[in-house]
Amino acid sequence: MHRPRFRPHLRPRPEPASGRAAAVPVELSTVRPEAPPGRRGTVHVPFFTAAVVSVLTVGASWGVLILWRIGFGERFTGVSVHEINAHGYAQITGWVGLFIMGFGYQAFPRLWRTALAGPRLVPAVLAATLSGLVMAVTGMGAAGYRAEGAWAVAAALAGNALVLAASLVFAAQLLVTYLRSGDPMRPVTAFIGSALFWFVAQAVFGLWHTWMTMTAADRADLLWYIATYQAPLRDMQIHGMALLMVLGLSSHLLPQMFGVPRTPERRARTALLLINAGVVIEVAVFIAYRWADDHRLAALLMPPWLMIAGGVAAMALPWRLWRRLPRNDHRSGKFVRAAYGWLALSLVMLLLMPVYQLVSGLAFSHAYYGAIRHAITVGFVSMMIMGVAARVAPALRGIHSGTPGSLTGPFVLINVGCALRVSLQILTDWHPFFFAVVGVSGLLELAALVWWGTGLLRILHGPSAPGPGVSRPVVLRPV
Repeated sequence: MHRPRFRPHLRPRPEPASGRAAAVPVELSTVRPEAPPGRRGTVHVPFFTAAVVSVLTVGASWGVLILWRIGFGERFTGVSVHEINAHGYAQITGWVGLFIMGFGYQAFPRLWRTALAGPRLVPAVLAATLSGLVMAVTGMGAAGYRAEGAWAVAAALAGNALVLAASLVFAAQLLVTYLRSGDPMRPVTAFIGSALFWFVAQAVFGLWHTWMTMTAADRADLLWYIATYQAPLRDMQIHGMALLMVLGLSSHLLPQMFGVPRTPERRARTALLLINAGVVIEVAVFIAYRWADDHRLAALLMPPWLMIAGGVAAMALPWRLWRRLPRNDHRSGKFVRAAYGWLALSLVMLLLMPVYQLVSGLAFSHAYYGAIRHAITVGFVSMMIMGVAARVAPALRGIHSGTPGSLTGPFVLINVGCALRVSLQILTDWHPFFFAVVGVSGLLELAALVWWGTGLLRILHGPSAPGPGVSRPVVLRPV
């Protein structure tokens, strides 16, 4: 007769005499270190809520509108760059940034088995981020619609400054929290720290970039700033902040959630070095190429791209996500596996950019470059947010992890929409007909996010379970 294995309640233990962290599981949904009662277990809720509202309004919805206007105009440069930047700012700060903040406040102190430093600052960080987001998007968006007056510039700059201040406080809180913990510098912490560096760095660079573009003397001046600094800013945001954060958390969570093998520590540190160095070099080389106006320097972008791709491969290949997961979870597992497939595709497309330019005869393709960015932002980053949140949010509420349902509908819609966007956008280089249908991809992605997002909001604000043990907890294990 089969007897269920007894699993005692696990609690944090004191540090061993050697100073290394003991391999003690820390349940994300149950451990409550020193923090104001009732605050610690729900600190992520307003951040996750604001992120969903942001992506469903000024994020994906506005993006769909912009995409249709591009389709009707049959050119990707037919929409004001200020409007494009406002939409991008909403996606980076409102969608990705707020999820990083919410998850960071909720999970990282537990990871380091300590209490969050300065917990009373959390509402101020949230308020500053939301206020800054609204001000920046309003100012940049108004400039995109050719609003007259200095108020649009002032609003955009003040909004960027508020978000930068909030980012600095958030990063400082986590730094102090880690230093107080005495936890050793494990790879997951190194990835988190690197991502937080880029989190702040891109906010600083973004403030400067907004100032220079919105105060450009004329259109030629504006186009020069966009052509020179827009790509490095996106590299810092996507390859630096988002990629490093997701890879680091994946290395820690995926073995626990799905039973995949862990990435060896030395290999993880090598991957971290490669990706960080790759981002620094690609940013520096691109700016140098634009300053020198020498296309031969653009060839030097291939080594940092290879470094980033090699770092991702070193980190992710041990997980063998192309195989069936040892502990499969059909709700979140399919999102994670598909997300890493999109990441691989985006990196392959990036490495093949010179080949595409040669075949197409184009010196630079806005369509191909945008398709690469869409594959990694929507296909990888957004799908990882969807998959991990679907697993974490129910556990933090103490309800069954199957509450969101199978999520097959949103999964199919987001993948089909992303595939259509990437392929149709590239095809616009070859025939203008594809401009007329590329907008359909945005509608499918928006439908997926609405379906998934409304379900997540019901979990975040619905009733908690009456007792523990209803769902398998998400665990952060110091190793």
